[in-house]
Amino acid sequence: MGAVMKTAAIETDIAKASPYTELYLHPGQTYVSTEPVQISMILGSCAGVCLYDRRRAIGGATHYMLPQWEGPGSPSTRYGDVALDLLLKQFQIHGSNPNDLEAKVFGGACMFQAFRAEDGGEEHIGSRNINMALQTFFRFGIVIAAKDTGGENGRKIKMQSDTGSVAISVIRNS
Repeated sequence: MGAVMKTAAIETDIAKASPYTELYLHPGQTYVSTEPVQISMILGSCAGVCLYDRRRAIGGATHYMLPQWEGPGSPSTRYGDVALDLLLKQFQIHGSNPNDLEAKVFGGACMFQAFRAEDGGEEHIGSRNINMALQTFFRFGIVIAAKDTGGENGRKIKMQSDTGSVAISVIRNS
């Protein structure tokens, strides 16, 4: 059974009647905004990664399903390595420096008993998705400001692009 890990306080009370335009990210989508928007995702084993540039007040996110593209066919942002590369390039286009970025990483649940390791190990598609993000940010020296990953439940994430604040709602696995 996976453990839920939290590395920083995460804001959990963003007003229900948000003044932000809401943008929903489906798996394989990435979005960066210089204007205030609320970016939402529903995650199970997928990873949802939010980036925020503290100096420029620019926010963005990506939602991916699998950790790494193996080469057949065209590269797709449904893969973490491709999605994270695109997200970082979009921030770079807006003038962001990796030293000014902070990341928040979510998801990576193992929601179904059939996919859990018999030996109780943590290796599953969700954990590999999260590891891809953590390794990428480590490589670029980007601070992980918050992390809520693993476990057996899904999550709904709402990020405010102009502040970097994130609200999380747990979606109970029944």
